[in-house]
Amino acid sequence: MQLNVRGTSALTRLVLLVVVSASWQAHAQDAKTPSPSMAPLDLVLPGQPKAPDYANAHPYVDLPMAQLVERVPDLKRLQPTADQQELPIILQEMGERMDDFVHNIGDLIAREDVTQEKLNADGKIKAKERVQDNYLILHHGTEWGAGAEYRMDDKGNRLGPIGLAQGYLVTSGYALSCIQFSTAAQSQSRSRFRYLGNAMLGSRETYVLAFAQRPGEVNFATVMKVGAKEALMPTQGILWVDKSNFQILRMRSDLLAPNSDIELEQRTTDVILAAVRLQDVPNPLWLPSDTDVYIEIAGQRFRNLHHHTNYRRYRVSVKIGAT
Repeated sequence: MQLNVRGTSALTRLVLLVVVSASWQAHAQDAKTPSPSMAPLDLVLPGQPKAPDYANAHPYVDLPMAQLVERVPDLKRLQPTADQQELPIILQEMGERMDDFVHNIGDLIAREDVTQEKLNADGKIKAKERVQDNYLILHHGTEWGAGAEYRMDDKGNRLGPIGLAQGYLVTSGYALSCIQFSTAAQSQSRSRFRYLGNAMLGSRETYVLAFAQRPGEVNFATVMKVGAKEALMPTQGILWVDKSNFQILRMRSDLLAPNSDIELEQRTTDVILAAVRLQDVPNPLWLPSDTDVYIEIAGQRFRNLHHHTNYRRYRVSVKIGAT
């Protein structure tokens, strides 16, 4: 994700780079699950950043249901659970489902439609542009996320940060964000989980879970980077998990706490996944169809809408001609 902010009192230039991946090492018994290499959102800032204050953070996993519904209105129709007895089996089955996904993902390409918006203080659109491109997802050994996701034009040329020169927010790196809930990642990510209850998502019955990363102990996090120095900004969110097969159908992610040092008040991503059938994989892969990214920073508001279609295997063809 890249963002150029001008004319603010706290900073004159801010670049955001999303990398959805991780830094854990898989155990030997998890050999079928490649381990990602680095961690998620990089903020390149002028000067030395300060870590967010988590003393007053109120993680979703701890909030009373009424307050949680106020923070996440989509939970209004939730049927709350009376206890947490089912949580361990939900996490186990969900993790194994994600293990299969990581094992079968390979290299993919999709058609992407991006709408980039600048918003007024009341949330109304003051400027927007729409871009279409080819979105490439590569598996570089253990590297995942924005470091392995690229945009290309119809001729196969790699595109730069679209919209950045016009002052728009540039977002990417969400295609594989759910791998943080695979078996290996769960065992080492030190996130906390809470089984909230059940809800319908379209025609599907789902388990609804809240998660929150522990500050200072995370492997997936928002990372503020200044040169070689980094400061972590953990996330929290909500998962909607299909009751029939433990597939994650939707994932909402928020910052665990704002960062006043860079005036980052909110970063919310909402990813809807859909089944994609490939000839070389017996079961469908679930990949993002629609991703909604909203950010409030330095008094400015941005929203990007990503729509992905026509996922297919990416294979490089080489033409050999006479010399």
